[in-house]
Amino acid sequence: MADLDFTIHGKPGEIAAATFREAIGNAVGLLREFDSAISGKSLGSLRWYVSRLHSNGSLTVGFSSKAKKPSRAKQPHDYSPAITDTFMSGLDVLETKGILPPYLSEQGLQKAELLSGLIGRNGASGFRFSYAHQSVDVTSKTNENVRHLLPITRVAIGSVEGKLEAINLHHKPRFIVYHSITKKAVTCEFNEAELLDDIKRCLGKRVVVSGELKKNVNGDTLRVKMDAIRVIGEAITKDRFADISGLGEPSFTGFETTEDYLRNIRG
Repeated sequence: MADLDFTIHGKPGEIAAATFREAIGNAVGLLREFDSAISGKSLGSLRWYVSRLHSNGSLTVGFSSKAKKPSRAKQPHDYSPAITDTFMSGLDVLETKGILPPYLSEQGLQKAELLSGLIGRNGASGFRFSYAHQSVDVTSKTNENVRHLLPITRVAIGSVEGKLEAINLHHKPRFIVYHSITKKAVTCEFNEAELLDDIKRCLGKRVVVSGELKKNVNGDTLRVKMDAIRVIGEAITKDRFADISGLGEPSFTGFETTEDYLRNIRG
């Protein structure tokens, strides 16, 4: 279990009810984003409950987490300390360094933009999260940094490598790959009808995802329009390699065979 305080700075009586509701919703949405990354469960492993409400010049909501009970009769694993620690450090990186933190996907950045975008509107002047004797402020600087990180500024053909976590089929089918070293999140969009079976086979494994990479101003790959996927360590046949790399495509080789194309460019 984790106890987390969320403070909305502003004068009581001036903070609009709609702002209060949106702030709470985006805060819990961000917690779920980090939860999904660490627990590997698309809907998260924790439920957050309101443990207390307090007003002392600002509004403070105390949250307490409880691990969701698994479908089978066994004790649920409590990821809450790791989730809350990573959540706090991720928000601090966004506020103070203005770079993409580990585990935060493009969708998570959008939630951070929505939360920080409430500052200066309808009575909210800022936010603070407090957990285990540490605090992180969310200010207009967070909003400025997120708005710098979100736009796609460059598109390239390439691949990303990492661990494939939970698949999400709501709206646009996608899954997230987390880099094994940096833990940065890349959202991979795919054609459900063509690729879902391959993706299910790769769930929980380290993979290479190939396709069209969408990058931000810092060069972070936020999103991939996926063409192919393979598990790291699996043997690749000649035909499979052509599918992944694009070398077998006429638009790439100029209608030559792969062997002739490679022979020509090598002189």
